[in-house]
Amino acid sequence: MGQINSCMNRLVTISQTAPSIYKAGIIKTGNDFWARLLVYFSIFLLSADLIYKLYFGISYQNRQDCVLYGHLPRWAFLFYEYFIELFLILIVGIFLAALLEKYFARFGRFVPRNPLTAFLYASIIPVCSCSAIPVIAAVKDKIPLKTIITFIVAAPLLNPYIIIISAMVLGTKYLILRIAGSFILAIFTGYIAEYSYKKMNLNEIGSLWSCRSHQGCHQSSASLYEKTFAVFKKVFLFMLAAAVLSVAMELFSPDKLLANLDLTDNYFGLILVILVGVPVYFCNGADVLFLKPLIQFADLPLGTAIAFSLTSTSVCITSLFLMAEFVGKKLTAIILASIVLITFLLGLIIQAIPL
Repeated sequence: MGQINSCMNRLVTISQTAPSIYKAGIIKTGNDFWARLLVYFSIFLLSADLIYKLYFGISYQNRQDCVLYGHLPRWAFLFYEYFIELFLILIVGIFLAALLEKYFARFGRFVPRNPLTAFLYASIIPVCSCSAIPVIAAVKDKIPLKTIITFIVAAPLLNPYIIIISAMVLGTKYLILRIAGSFILAIFTGYIAEYSYKKMNLNEIGSLWSCRSHQGCHQSSASLYEKTFAVFKKVFLFMLAAAVLSVAMELFSPDKLLANLDLTDNYFGLILVILVGVPVYFCNGADVLFLKPLIQFADLPLGTAIAFSLTSTSVCITSLFLMAEFVGKKLTAIILASIVLITFLLGLIIQAIPL
């Protein structure tokens, strides 16, 4: 009987201490396991995809050389490109943002504090417009709004690969104008966004990307992997809608219209390339490769080419959906209008300067 009582006492002790062990993270939750598996799997696939593209020189412009393009129906390849790849990018991007937030205090001095440093950081880090939002969202409470928007706009416009391919394919004149145009566009858009935000007294930005404003997130106890999955669930429907629209734009192929139209007229050419450039998806210098034959054989003005590069890389359907949930629909509309107007003015200015 004494042994039985001793065993019972031990069981009671274990049952009382189990919750504390669970809270301390010694025993992982089922959600943490699946979230961790999802993050690892996404990192593996995205890394494999990147290595394959770099090794074989696959880009948006020559994606028909991709092995999947040749073995899948077009609808299946588009599904992979706009659904699967975007899914992987978001998962990895949100995880990196959660990681950055966790270790922010340790590496805080490397976070951009003003629009100038935001532009410089964004020009070095090779991220697209979709992954730039979750990355900068991790430190949204630490830096001004103008710095956040400058980073989001500038990130897809420039990176070391784009700089190199721009100089090699279209020359130093195009490269200098692209860098100057990207700087003006990102900086001015950031200031306009912050002014509008204060003037209109809009709601706090980034609530969708943070657990602190939502019940049930358990911000303090959840692991990085659970936080990643929690944020991803909030943006999943918007990612889905953006992917559907991107596929529709791909099937419609508005960018192909440029090759069949006379774009030498300053006003008509600028308006057309901006209308086409905003919804289409170009990244990592694909716009440079697309512009090469138009500049060489169709006499595309340099100002029009710069306008197309700025609009086709700074925003797209997917990034607009994500930005709307990050800064709100009103501010997203203001940012988009700013990008369109500033790009149009930059194109006119470049056209007027004898180069």
